Amino acid sequence: MAESTYPNGLPHPPQALRNRIAIELGVLAVLTPSFLMFAPPIVHNNIMYVGLALFGFVLVQLNARETRERIWGPPNSPPFDRVRRCAINMSLLTIPPVLLFFILGVVGRTWKPWWMPWLEDGCPMFSLNFFAALCMYLPWALLQQTLFQFYLLGRLRALLPFASPLLLSVLNGCAYGLVHFQKPPVMVVTIIGGIFWSYSYHRDRYVIPIAISHALLGTTFYYWIYNHDLVEEVIRVMQN
Repeated sequence: MAESTYPNGLPHPPQALRNRIAIELGVLAVLTPSFLMFAPPIVHNNIMYVGLALFGFVLVQLNARETRERIWGPPNSPPFDRVRRCAINMSLLTIPPVLLFFILGVVGRTWKPWWMPWLEDGCPMFSLNFFAALCMYLPWALLQQTLFQFYLLGRLRALLPFASPLLLSVLNGCAYGLVHFQKPPVMVVTIIGGIFWSYSYHRDRYVIPIAISHALLGTTFYYWIYNHDLVEEVIRVMQN
């Protein structure tokens, strides 16, 4: 019987590799919720979250060659076509929500409607902290997207070789959103964004435009809608 392949010609992973991936993801599925549920009362800041993400990033990079060659394989399109398509799609995904966040932020702070009471004394929409947070958010978004797209989405693709890109993107987007389950509004937004980001990466294999989209959406959502000054929170944590 002929060996099954992906559309780009890469053979489906052998059973031994799929078994190893299943064990990897099973361990992550147990450890990640356990950490998120039990660590916050002990860890009073986000420094450990960043440290663990960096540690995971290093582990992913140590195995990056195998991931590229045995799990992802060659892209389906030339580089220029992929980066242009990814940039256009991320712009279409990012600009409308940012405009919506801006309008809602202005409405909530100016007219103080009853359905947005948390914005009556909202943090400034544009400030030094806002732009500082945007600059800091970009490398953090790049780190997260590398872990969830290059690593996790690739593992899901290898584990479920016959699954459609849409199904894989939904699974990966839900996994990304559920990591934020302690903040339900953020969880909902990240699930939606995660699905689109995953689908884009599955097709185009470019993480930087996705990270820029993530940073813009995350910063504007936190400052304009969620009313959280991320820089003040970091400073407060470091002072405690």
